[in-house]
Amino acid sequence: MRDLRISFVGDSYINGSGDEHCLGWIGRLCEKRFSRDFRLTFYDLGIRGATTDEIRGRWKQECHARFPAGADNRIVFQFGINDVAEIKEAGRRVEEEASVRNAVQMVSEAAQSYPVLWVGVPPANVACSPIRPSEGLEIAFSQETTVSLNRRYTEAAISLGVPYLDIQSPLLSDQDYMTSLTRGDRMHCDGNGYAMIADLVDSWDAWSAWFGE
Repeated sequence: MRDLRISFVGDSYINGSGDEHCLGWIGRLCEKRFSRDFRLTFYDLGIRGATTDEIRGRWKQECHARFPAGADNRIVFQFGINDVAEIKEAGRRVEEEASVRNAVQMVSEAAQSYPVLWVGVPPANVACSPIRPSEGLEIAFSQETTVSLNRRYTEAAISLGVPYLDIQSPLLSDQDYMTSLTRGDRMHCDGNGYAMIADLVDSWDAWSAWFGE
């Protein structure tokens, strides 16, 4: 029987932060693909607030610890939204060029050992910006910088030959999704928004190919 292990690596959108059902998009996505015909194990390796600087330093060790020899081991990446965050009096957390370098290093190295998919940057929650997640911390988001990073990631993925799913463009034009950003924890979308992301990924040919479709 096929032993399929998928590590989902990234930040709070991988983790599903703000989802009242505690499923995020990866839980909903894997539920759609669950079958008794094979063993599907998925790992949530999302850390809230993590930038590509931080994810770059941990992804390999965390994935390797979860990938036994002989299993069908695979990785899905999603990151970047924290890179574009502007911290009051401190500036942008990770500049665009550094963010792209981090992404290329992670994705290219992972792709040498495992099948890899790359899910794009979601829209920024400008409706609730500036956000104050904790005492003395104020974060602002710009849709312009988020769109720019998504475009650079798309170009990087093409050059690497790694499938990249632009979820940002369809979600930006979907009023239901943009409204969901105001109903979560006022930083992330709510469960309905995560369900929309799951639907986009589930209908992606590159994801379906992992299941022989």
